[in-house]
Amino acid sequence: MSGFFLYLILLLSPINSFNSPNSNEINGSFAYETDIKKNELYIINSQLEFNTYSLDNGVLKSSIQITTNKSEKLENKTWGGLYDSFNLTPSVLNGLLRDLTLKKVNGRFFLFHDGGGLIIEILGENLVRKDNSFPFMNKFFGDFRSYDKKIYHFGGYGLFRSNNALLLFDEGNSNQWDEVTFKNGIPDEIIDGIASFSSLLIDSDYYIIGGNSSINNDRFFNESILKFNFNNYEWSNLGDINLDLSNNPVIIAAETCFYVFDSDFYYEISISKGKIVRYNYKKEFNIQSIGSKYPFNKENKTFVSINRRGKEFGVINMHRLDDKYIHTFKPHNGKTETYLLNKYKLTNIIDLSSEKVMPLYKIEQSRNQFFIPILIVISILIINVLYRGFRKEKVSIPAKLYSFENDVLLFLNTKINLENNSLEIIKMLHEKDSITSNEIVARLVDNGLSYDYASKVKNKIIESLNEKFEFITGSTNQFINIAKSPQDKRIQILSILRD
Repeated sequence: MSGFFLYLILLLSPINSFNSPNSNEINGSFAYETDIKKNELYIINSQLEFNTYSLDNGVLKSSIQITTNKSEKLENKTWGGLYDSFNLTPSVLNGLLRDLTLKKVNGRFFLFHDGGGLIIEILGENLVRKDNSFPFMNKFFGDFRSYDKKIYHFGGYGLFRSNNALLLFDEGNSNQWDEVTFKNGIPDEIIDGIASFSSLLIDSDYYIIGGNSSINNDRFFNESILKFNFNNYEWSNLGDINLDLSNNPVIIAAETCFYVFDSDFYYEISISKGKIVRYNYKKEFNIQSIGSKYPFNKENKTFVSINRRGKEFGVINMHRLDDKYIHTFKPHNGKTETYLLNKYKLTNIIDLSSEKVMPLYKIEQSRNQFFIPILIVISILIINVLYRGFRKEKVSIPAKLYSFENDVLLFLNTKINLENNSLEIIKMLHEKDSITSNEIVARLVDNGLSYDYASKVKNKIIESLNEKFEFITGSTNQFINIAKSPQDKRIQILSILRD
């Protein structure tokens, strides 16, 4: 036994932290999993100990010493068969654990190779290989999911590019990974694959936020909320999330929410309620205690637990976040290959009085920002329509929807304020029948913007102009139309509405 006794609680300021150097250390490589309903933590370490801990009080509930010389066989596939000239010693496993993920699936425990392919089940004291495939399949930093008693693996990175393949493990038949065929086209955001994303499964809906598409070291960050339904095998893009995740904050997925620890704020992304709730951190809290997350990296080991005891005993004045705790494995400052498990009560980290509710999607945020001006514009439109009705004039609407002369843009008779970047885009669109999105971004870059920022600025300007045009003119046509190039679907073609 490694002597890994968790949670000797020390009260440090308002935060419960666990730093006793001899009580909660774990040495060497390890893989872990949690069960949020049972509030349990499972760890398999390099000494081949498979331990179960209570996350309520840190008590070691059970410990199994894995033996490799008695491992059961499944169609003659054993660890010995995988490693031919190697014995599965603790030193071998210590290196292998870096690339293994521990998952609890329908009450069973599996070790999955991060690259896909290899599946090992923990059966009592034995480790049994379950798959009949290559040890890894170039799907690193993808996602293992269980739905309807089936095991899936989506996305990942390998061979200098990300992929968008969804694989299903055919357990009990071929024991191989088969690719799932989607019933509709995949969203443009993952046409070049995706890896290092965060995911959440709610009923049959699988949600993805963040993540990177990568081809030959060119990376593209996903700004949308994507959904896949396991019942109809269809993808959908729900819209751009109203939060900048490109700086790779720590994101924990639990129950129906994403918990986001950004450098400046804590966010709770509620998919089912369609909102984001933001909180300030307490002044004494250091965000470095949670750690950092980087794409294509597994170093961050942070998870959430829920202590429901207060509710079970009838405590009714609890805040909805009072029962949540954040746990993180942090490297020991004085020892190599050693981790400490720290625990923080969420309400001791954040300032509950600073709560601010935000729309889940950017389009909702934009509409809210324009709400009052829109009411004014609508009022003007109503008066204008009534006036024209009294005069009984026939108006050629398409010819008067907008005008652009001498760098002045009018929607009907309303002048639209244009800052320099907006004016630059309007000029480019007015001069040509159509231009590519890349041409606009390149012009903005020439004007001093970074590439990533130029792309965001371009999108916000077009979205804002189209919204103003719709509300002022009442037209169902977009002022700036965006279409896909028939030669390359990844290229956007932009054109301005013509008379």
